[in-house]
Amino acid sequence: MNFPVRLALRHVFSNKTRNGLTILAITIAVFLLCFLLAVVRGIDAGVRSASSTRLVTQSAVSLFVSLPMSYRPKIDAQDAVTIASEFRWFGGYYQDPANFFPQFAVNKDRFVDMYVKDFEIIEGPNGITGPGAREAVKKAFATEKRAAIIGMGLRDDEKYNFQIGDTVPIIPAIYQRADGGAWDYVIVGIFKPLKARIPDKIMYFRSDYLNDSIDSGEAFGEVAAGVYYVNIDQGSQSEIIATSIDQDFLNGPQRTQTVTEAAFASFFVSAIGNLPLFLGTVGGAVLFSIFFSVVNAMLIAGRQRLKEAGILQALGFPPITSCLLLIIEGLAVALIGGALGLALAIGTQDLVVLNFGDSIRNYEIDSGLILLAISTSSILGITAGLCAGIPFLRYRPTEALRSLG
Repeated sequence: MNFPVRLALRHVFSNKTRNGLTILAITIAVFLLCFLLAVVRGIDAGVRSASSTRLVTQSAVSLFVSLPMSYRPKIDAQDAVTIASEFRWFGGYYQDPANFFPQFAVNKDRFVDMYVKDFEIIEGPNGITGPGAREAVKKAFATEKRAAIIGMGLRDDEKYNFQIGDTVPIIPAIYQRADGGAWDYVIVGIFKPLKARIPDKIMYFRSDYLNDSIDSGEAFGEVAAGVYYVNIDQGSQSEIIATSIDQDFLNGPQRTQTVTEAAFASFFVSAIGNLPLFLGTVGGAVLFSIFFSVVNAMLIAGRQRLKEAGILQALGFPPITSCLLLIIEGLAVALIGGALGLALAIGTQDLVVLNFGDSIRNYEIDSGLILLAISTSSILGITAGLCAGIPFLRYRPTEALRSLG
């Protein structure tokens, strides 16, 4: 290690209070930057993973307005439509309101085929795994009226630990039963999501179980669909098909709005504002403010190095040496803070996923964020060092020595 580097590193630890606080500020800034960008990337991943061959038909009035069950055959009759299924939000919970996960009522004959590319069935009835699991689950789903298919997160989470064959009681928040009891579902399949938008803690059950119970008076509610998911042929014009579907229902009883799955997914993000822009702005503002703090710390360090700069130049070192010392010192301080912030972000990743995984889906500190954190810290340190070091290029030895009296 050459002389300027050794001297610069000694300076890093010579003023422990100032540099320690600067390192702490950079640590917090890098952690927040990684956290906020990971959230933004997770949100974007859900939208990007949406199928290019799937549409969603909802009420033109509001997502909360139901659609008639009679709409599905008319959607099926559209050119280039391969399969359609009703989806309806159930909104119950397991044992306690805190134990909430999404539940959807879907078509018993169509749902599994619709999602061939979206999830992998990893376990079916009687513990069946491998290639035969999907067909076994499809058969069981069509046979058992109370059948439900769940994501692997509901099996792996100790709070739920649902297994194939378990009867799971879900307490309704919307569709109350006449006897005041819970809805019982029998787990016939467990899947692993293949697309970022699909959570691994979710349940799908048969819509006819819900609708028949309402028809018979065993439960209260409306026999209807929330939305229709529509698979279309590869390469077909989604805009034309969407317009054709909406034209069919132009005169009601409910007008529809059909959009791509990506547009439907982005609706939930836009419903709470431009969240990615907001989070990115917050992260940028934090980094921007920390930059000036680091520059200020390095300017103070530079003023303290004036006498040292004069001595070095008197000994024959060129003026750029003093500038280089401050650049190395700034880089070292920034990299130490950046490394600590990155370590904090990686170290808390599992904790964030555990506590907020259902809300912040696909949260991950990946290699791209690691590289961004390192490069940002490096640029921050080098720039701060340059701001403090450039004035040394114009000092002569006598001026530098005389500046401190």
